Amino acid sequence: MKKWLIVSSSLVIILLILTFTTTNLGTHIFNFAEVYADEALYENAIHLANQNEEVKNNFGKIDIKDNLSLLNGDVQYSENHEKVSLTFKVTGTKANGVMAIEAHRQDEAWQYDHIQIRTKNSLKVTIE
Repeated sequence: MKKWLIVSSSLVIILLILTFTTTNLGTHIFNFAEVYADEALYENAIHLANQNEEVKNNFGKIDIKDNLSLLNGDVQYSENHEKVSLTFKVTGTKANGVMAIEAHRQDEAWQYDHIQIRTKNSLKVTIE
């Protein structure tokens, strides 16, 4: 009985190692963990969007839908983690949508190259 436990545990560990090394799963998990740790990345983008008149007129005051929205979205960091592309769901007082951010680090702070909020019915507001 103990022998089967050791064999099955070893097999599970080997499969997990193969999964993490042959797919990008490990990278995706690390990227999402980094986004959660760096709240300023998405909070500052939301703050900038809330100052935009077109966003106010079409979406009202927006905020991240919930913390799980980050997991439902997509995140891609450059190899040196100096650039990021991120999408996540936002909720507004007038309309809900998806925010897409492209940013780069400058002196440890994020500088936004592109912020866009879009809805399912093709409404898009771009902040540059």
